[in-house]
Amino acid sequence: MSAAHGASFHPLRALALLVGAQILFALLDATGKTLAHDMGIPLIALVRHAGQALLMVAILGPRMGRQLFVTRYVGLQLWRGLAMAGFTLFFFTALFRLPQAEATAINFIAPFIVMLLAGRMLAEKVARVRWIGAGIGFLGMLVLVRPGSQLDQIGVVFALLTVVCNVSFQLLTRHLAQLENSFTTMFISAAVSVVISAALLPLQDYWGGWPASISATQLLMLATLGVLGAVSQWCLIRAYVWSSASFIAPLLFMQLIWSTTTGYLFFDQLPDIYSLIGILVILGSGVATMFFAARGEPSH
Repeated sequence: MSAAHGASFHPLRALALLVGAQILFALLDATGKTLAHDMGIPLIALVRHAGQALLMVAILGPRMGRQLFVTRYVGLQLWRGLAMAGFTLFFFTALFRLPQAEATAINFIAPFIVMLLAGRMLAEKVARVRWIGAGIGFLGMLVLVRPGSQLDQIGVVFALLTVVCNVSFQLLTRHLAQLENSFTTMFISAAVSVVISAALLPLQDYWGGWPASISATQLLMLATLGVLGAVSQWCLIRAYVWSSASFIAPLLFMQLIWSTTTGYLFFDQLPDIYSLIGILVILGSGVATMFFAARGEPSH
């Protein structure tokens, strides 16, 4: 069913789709972080988005034709593409300079802001319990980025820039999910991100440098970026179709579980005790908010 045709509220379906998206996002981040040590961020972002766009053209092009890229909401689609391009560029840069768990946790300022703006911009009711959970989660973030945490300050700046893009991306995803076909939204955002990433290639020397050579393993990882990006984006969009932005926002905190897990498995990085406390506070507040607030969610 197209999002443009409307949707019902199905929390379990939305949860399953969101968890799938989060696991794939964590694998995408780990792959990008690995590649960032050997090549510049704009090239990685270009390959990631071009892979998604080409995959969609090959699979969906014959069936959808012009519907894959024709939209009635050009401005909204361009803004979402810009937000996704910025998110990828800034977050991969943050991942290069920060451990995966910490970089992801800083990005969880975004759900708090989404809960604030969803009520005003999307006319969604935000329950009091969500505000309480957001406040507790914000305290956890302050523990994480406390003075003396020894996190790379430039990496923190890029993580905060990621937050700005993430807020815009989430709100636009929710809004467009109710207006247009999910695949159209995915393809246009990927195409816009390809253009932006390609335009930034001249900055490659200042943003990680060009690789001296690319191994077969690296080629496989680059190809994987597009697949992970496409499937994770589809899962995220469908999750928004079956829920509300203010319902999804607390659930996003579960991403910390997958990011911490992949950070350990791929890079043998675990947060120190204080960072772990901050991450657990953020996670606990999000899950608790979801548990208590979901019971009162309207079943329209």
